[in-house]
Amino acid sequence: MERTTSINGQEYQFTATYDGDAQYHVEVRSDDQVVSTFTMAAESENELFEAAVAHFTADVELGNIKQ
Repeated sequence: MERTTSINGQEYQFTATYDGDAQYHVEVRSDDQVVSTFTMAAESENELFEAAVAHFTADVELGNIKQ
């Protein structure tokens, strides 16, 4: 699964791979640079994307991700 979204005016590409145990490995890129990676549980790709964006947005707002 791949999706692109804008957060605080910056474009980010979310790529997720399913590991078979209801867990997805999520990689977030800005241009060609990997900005963040994390693992999430989700029942569907739609649910995963919403949760991944929320997780990443919180990291940006907390200052864990430098833009």
